[in-house]
Amino acid sequence: MSPDGRGENREAEMGHEKRSRNGSGRRSVRTLLILAGLAAAVPAGAAPPVELASGLSGAIGVAHDAIHARLYFVEYGAGTLKRIRLIPGCDLVMPVTCPIDTVAAGFTHPEDVALDVAGNTGYVTTRDDPGTTGALWRVNLTTGVKSLVTFNLGAPHQIVLDVPTNSAYVVGFTSGKLWQIDLTTGVKVPRMLGLGNPVGLAVKADRTRAFVTEQAPARLAEIDLMTGVRVRNVVGGLTSPFFLAWTDPAQFALYLVERDPANRVSWVDLTAATKTPVITPLPFRPSGIAVDLPGGAAFVTTDAKVLKASLAGLPMGEPVFLGVGHVPSTSITDGYATTAPGYFFQVKHAPFGGTLNIFGNLSNFKALGATHYRVLVAKGGGMPVPLKLSWNTYKWNTVTSVYDLVSLAPLPADDRYEIPAEYPALAYRWYPPFLMMQWPSGDNDLYTFSVQILSLSGGVWTDLTGLLPAGKNSLTVLVDNTPATVNLVAIRQHGSGTTVKPCDIVSAGTHTFDFQVTASDPNHHLLSYSLTAYWGKDKSAAVFPGETYAPGHVDAEGPYLWSGVTGTWLPAAGWTASCNCAHTFFLESWKRTIDGYNYLLYGHSQQSVTINNTGVACP
Repeated sequence: MSPDGRGENREAEMGHEKRSRNGSGRRSVRTLLILAGLAAAVPAGAAPPVELASGLSGAIGVAHDAIHARLYFVEYGAGTLKRIRLIPGCDLVMPVTCPIDTVAAGFTHPEDVALDVAGNTGYVTTRDDPGTTGALWRVNLTTGVKSLVTFNLGAPHQIVLDVPTNSAYVVGFTSGKLWQIDLTTGVKVPRMLGLGNPVGLAVKADRTRAFVTEQAPARLAEIDLMTGVRVRNVVGGLTSPFFLAWTDPAQFALYLVERDPANRVSWVDLTAATKTPVITPLPFRPSGIAVDLPGGAAFVTTDAKVLKASLAGLPMGEPVFLGVGHVPSTSITDGYATTAPGYFFQVKHAPFGGTLNIFGNLSNFKALGATHYRVLVAKGGGMPVPLKLSWNTYKWNTVTSVYDLVSLAPLPADDRYEIPAEYPALAYRWYPPFLMMQWPSGDNDLYTFSVQILSLSGGVWTDLTGLLPAGKNSLTVLVDNTPATVNLVAIRQHGSGTTVKPCDIVSAGTHTFDFQVTASDPNHHLLSYSLTAYWGKDKSAAVFPGETYAPGHVDAEGPYLWSGVTGTWLPAAGWTASCNCAHTFFLESWKRTIDGYNYLLYGHSQQSVTINNTGVACP
């Protein structure tokens, strides 16, 4: 058995064909158990995959036509190119009623299909046509008529079309080559040699890099297309890696299909060089994947089935919201900010207030093709409305070499903001970079922000919001701009009911005192309170070090809630003055409300008395 799980000798090839002719052939107990696990082939929180087709003869490559709502796939054993018509609602009933047509037949072991939708043309790789080592075919998607583009590619597998240059990129499993093919002349040029049984292929939109799955050894490689040099091995330790698909047009991550015995789709972060299984387990021998990002779905081919899986809960590349001030967006839960210990701005369960700087992934919006954006906000679960605000920020002046203060505003009489031309490459020319909206918060409530991204071309607006991961296009903040009540209510000599009034001179009795304090927040978001005594020149002492809402704080008011104290006498043993002098007692308190940079709401209360009964003169 060869590393691609199919076999290179003719006997193994025939065995594959025999198994595939009747849809699945005889299955082992282990395989039946895997198939029975189909309902588990789904990320947490998402619906189980839907079977769009079954009983197939080795489904491998798959391509999605979003314009016409069609899904194309090839069958290795049957030698066919087929099409599923994704009629609205056809996948919502059981059994599924999506019509399936045979577009073209007579291929010798087809591996993949790619689409030129505008040209109504499909391209199919075949593994081992008679007299060749594999070929690339052109197919008219209406008539099914096929014509040869080129051959002797060495068991070609996944195809990447580059329509603007009239080219296709293909990897050859047995040739170990990454080919670039002229789709008119059929001339093929090797862009990379010496690959270890390559199968899957993805090419960046700028044509600078290719990513290839190899099976000997099993890894994902990054290739410089200009030089034909291996840049790095992104991840290794894969299980029969097969086809690839970009997670989104920003091209920071890939979906990678891993065949048996793993039978899963993994998500590869190209920046962090990490791999995470995301759709698992799948039925036996998955091969191809196509992504419908606006529809929130991935289409996966397995040996006998074509599945539609929800993208809900899967990693989806780059964030939409970066954060609020110094608080990352992923550190905000239920509207409260909580940052990690050790972070320079550490907060816990902090609501928001004041004016908020909201940072967005403007570079990614540009990568997705957007030229403009809107920011919408919904108050208390109401309808989202677009914001139309202006603010000042700094921009680097390339002539004077200083940052100039400039104003940012939406388009005239509009609520759309232009993404500055400096993004993504020169984002640093803005300070702070990625500032998407400055929002003066107002009434206390829960506010949810979302983003629309749009493209303006030739006077025509195109809404690209569907390219954003729906699960990440939301930022919810709880606004609390109400100050706490802070009052040093009374002072008394310890053990007595006699109140010491402000400005009194205490000349008799004990010089130990009690203090009645109120540091209370009606919205239950108190951060801390403390009481301090000041006297003489630069003399001070803690009367009561206070309490702080911190890790480990226990309160019965509920999650995130602590209101503080009201009319409480403290400290329990009283506080004893050390010398005769005028003393000022200072009660101060903070709320947890932040603007992303600082705590905002502070209150204090003070009383001054003269203590003249300690028997000790102050130095």
